[in-house]
Amino acid sequence: MPNPLADEARSMTDSELGEAINEAYREVFNLQFQRGTRQLQNPMAMRQARRQVARLRTILRERHLAEAAGTPLEPLARIADDEEIEEPAESVEEQSDDAASEEE
Repeated sequence: MPNPLADEARSMTDSELGEAINEAYREVFNLQFQRGTRQLQNPMAMRQARRQVARLRTILRERHLAEAAGTPLEPLARIADDEEIEEPAESVEEQSDDAASEEE
């Protein structure tokens, strides 16, 4: 499922992305301070803030790796709604039954 926060971050320039990373780190610091003073209202905010930092740094790293490789950065391939995922030809049980019959 696409993440709207990641899509928004991918549309940012490198400098905007750097500022967003700094802001996310500040948010993590503030939440840690609130937790230490027992003023944190929402404990899930820590997790969300850390994940936002990781998300932004990952996008920045993708850009740097694409730059170093000299290839244009393309969005990750996503399965379109009209495409179907191929199902495995046989289930695991059928495969084990076939293997057992071959051994006999």
